[in-house]
Amino acid sequence: MDWQSRLRNIILSTIVRDFPLKFWEDARMRGRQTYLDVFSQVRHDRNLVEEQRLDKLYQDRYFHMERLLAVLANEHGLAQTSTLLAENNRHYVYATKGSIGLTQAYVPTIGGMPKPARYRERLAALNDIPKSPRFDFGDEPPEVLLGKDFYGLLVHNPAGKRFTEQDQRLGMMQFCVPVNDCSEWAVELAIEEITAAYAIESATETVDRRLPWKKRGEEEEGEV
Repeated sequence: MDWQSRLRNIILSTIVRDFPLKFWEDARMRGRQTYLDVFSQVRHDRNLVEEQRLDKLYQDRYFHMERLLAVLANEHGLAQTSTLLAENNRHYVYATKGSIGLTQAYVPTIGGMPKPARYRERLAALNDIPKSPRFDFGDEPPEVLLGKDFYGLLVHNPAGKRFTEQDQRLGMMQFCVPVNDCSEWAVELAIEEITAAYAIESATETVDRRLPWKKRGEEEEGEV
């Protein structure tokens, strides 16, 4: 297994361990609704000229998605703050549980990076993830490799670029872990991949671990 695959598995395992599945399911479902709601509000705003609507949409959607992250954190047992991260007179929601800390961000296209921000660079430095594939993860446990904390972003983008309901619906949502300076992604995980990991983990945990003679004895009792 190469180092990138190993890193993906480590992060997925840590996510499943620390975050409830419902957090990711609700983030995807309510993110879609948030995109639709904000578009509808901006489209019906009579105080805008047409050329301003797309810019207004980006701003309003940012605030609504910040609010959504705070609400999801409160509902699913995450600690969250909107006072810890402040930059240029703007405050950012930061949520954390176990070894995972995250903020949210809009990206023009999935795979792209959000706008540079000092606080993202500071948080990304926690990851200490090397850019070089020469790093050997070996068989070390995740807790040793990632330490107590690592930082990721809940990134999302619209389906298109025009100011239409079709283009401004939620395109995709991912959890992405940046390298040290937050200039590129070390790992990109679609929400669907994350939710699927819980099913795999659950199947592993429900394997029948009874001793062979114990199972046989119970079967014989049932035949009487």
